[in-house]
Amino acid sequence: MSAQGSTGTTAARGTVLLFSATAFIGAALLFVVQPLVAKLLLPSYGGSATVWSTSSLFFQLLLLGSYLYVHLSATALGARWQPRLHLPLIFLPALVLPLALPADSAPAADASPALWLLRTLTLMIGLPFAVLATTGPVLQKWFSWSSSERAEDPYFLFAASNLGSFGGLLAYPLLIEPTMSLDQQRVAWSVGFLVFGLLSTACVLVVSRAHPEPGRRAGLPAERIGRRRLLVWTGLAALPASMSLAVTAHISTDVAAIPLLWVVPLAIYLATFVLAFARRSRKPPRRVLAAACAVTLATVVLVPVPNSPVLLSMALSLTMLALVGYAAHARLAADRPPAANLTLYYLVIAAGGALGGVLNGFVAPQLFDRVWEFPLSVVLVPLLLVGVPRRSFDLRRALVTIVLVSVGIMAAGLVLRGDGEFVLLCAVMMLGGWALSRFPVLLVVALIVPFALDEMNNGEVIERSRSFFGSSRVESADGEHRLVHGTTQHGMQFDDPYRRRLGTTYYASPGSVADVFSGFDGRFEEVGAIGLGAGTIATYGAPGQRMTFFEIDADMVRIARDPALFTFLTDSAARIETVVGDGRLMLAKLPPASFDLLVLDAFSSDSIPAHLLTREALRMYADRLRTGGVLAVHISNRVFDLRPVLAGAAEDLDWQATVGRSRGTSPGSLASTWVVLSSDPSVRTTLMGGERWAPLETDRAVHWTDSYSSLLPLLR
Repeated sequence: MSAQGSTGTTAARGTVLLFSATAFIGAALLFVVQPLVAKLLLPSYGGSATVWSTSSLFFQLLLLGSYLYVHLSATALGARWQPRLHLPLIFLPALVLPLALPADSAPAADASPALWLLRTLTLMIGLPFAVLATTGPVLQKWFSWSSSERAEDPYFLFAASNLGSFGGLLAYPLLIEPTMSLDQQRVAWSVGFLVFGLLSTACVLVVSRAHPEPGRRAGLPAERIGRRRLLVWTGLAALPASMSLAVTAHISTDVAAIPLLWVVPLAIYLATFVLAFARRSRKPPRRVLAAACAVTLATVVLVPVPNSPVLLSMALSLTMLALVGYAAHARLAADRPPAANLTLYYLVIAAGGALGGVLNGFVAPQLFDRVWEFPLSVVLVPLLLVGVPRRSFDLRRALVTIVLVSVGIMAAGLVLRGDGEFVLLCAVMMLGGWALSRFPVLLVVALIVPFALDEMNNGEVIERSRSFFGSSRVESADGEHRLVHGTTQHGMQFDDPYRRRLGTTYYASPGSVADVFSGFDGRFEEVGAIGLGAGTIATYGAPGQRMTFFEIDADMVRIARDPALFTFLTDSAARIETVVGDGRLMLAKLPPASFDLLVLDAFSSDSIPAHLLTREALRMYADRLRTGGVLAVHISNRVFDLRPVLAGAAEDLDWQATVGRSRGTSPGSLASTWVVLSSDPSVRTTLMGGERWAPLETDRAVHWTDSYSSLLPLLR
């Protein structure tokens, strides 16, 4: 090889490396900033899972706008002027760095939280995100205008971009969040953005100095894309985007609203993009499509079943997302057009993703009074089979499959009692779903049946409500009114007038907060409670006592105050006040020493209110308590053991902590775990004189802060 040829080869490799590195870093910054921004917003928006879905909607809409800009500017300006226009825009966000929350980031009491959140995101991250969002298509278009031998097929940069997205997402919960404070994260991200700007400048210089062979700079002739093909691309992009948000909402509703549980579904979603666009085949992955249908059927049948193992259900949901996402994106990648249509192709993909985000983050909460996004997304999975060749119809096999699926659904309805049964039924459902993948219409019916049965098995629903903070319903059955938020019961009251004043569910003695009220009769004049539920705690109110409930969801206040639904508040002997707003933010506005007792019980479904249990939050609670005051924290959870977090709090405050466990054996009661903290040693002595109370062990203390809150050490 001549020296000139060797130099040309080295330059070509350098160009590929430069563009790949720029795409990787830009995408990594784009996806690191999403959990970072959501983490900054959590204390102002109550830890709701909707914070993430609304933020995702914002990011997807900005992505769509950015892709539209790239498509129009590349088409109108061409290779000579588009890079020169774009380069100054890359450095424009430097004017608003480092990232910071606006002074009025918390929503006003009478404002729409979703709209206020979109406003806050626009002010905080709108400009930097919009610029970064152009990186994928603009770099690929620039590369197609270069002198590289690979210029006619720049789609490999999409894989580099998605690898950067994937790496950035995983880096946040595993490396960045555990080792850096939020202030350090903001500064580091800003430095990374400037590095990205310098690399982009180098890419512009490469394109401007390129001297491609005649016709190369114009690229291949654009292919005429029909309307039907555009609609197929949109649908293939929208389905996994919608399912990703639906699965994220499901997981964070029942576990915790924290970056780790937002990142995992999004990382899986991006990984399916990487793998799908790494395929060279132009044929749909038939076996993956069948596997996606199999796991989807198993998920919709088994996840809603009472007492199903939470971690296995979560794993099943994530597996479904991975297979459906890969199947959809593989079909999308197999139909990719020539480079001349590149910007249109990515614009349509972004439109599909934005459509999924709009449906989940805006349309569904406004249109539905319950969470229908998840059922709708899974029922559409069989559409992935449309247009895929299949074998001839086999009536006998179809009948056998229908019987198998029907038996499996009925067996699942008998309530699972152990992990072994769950795995066995899962296998049966997967087998049925695999067989039904050859009959999309029958598969749709099989997917609808579990949701229909779940609705029929609910008690008589006398009230439904859905807000920014979740979905709730009040059921009337067996002489009881039950409040269910998400998938978890949050309150129950007997209809019988002789029993309706009894403390029920998690608030029944012994071992619960009821012991705190009975053991210190007359000591608590001022009681504060973060979290209202049905208002059960008010049943322990005494004459002359004032109870102030801080509840972020106005719908919950309306339900608890409606005597046709619950009468705990109206029957209470104490004077009851309710304050709508995030408990932590509302308490911070009050003067020190405002309460004798604070009760922290602000779970949304079974989700952990992580921002309410940080060191900063607990120190603020301690400041709002009078001398010798008591803090009672409800920590019941199906997946995580929160005792180490409260042990860490006791160490930080130098307080004594006592743990109580209620078995839930009395009528209307549920098993629960409570931790009581106080600087007064007599509180522990008094509680331990009763049944089911013991000192809280502090040998495994975990310290959560506003900058870091990991659930991994707390797995049961």
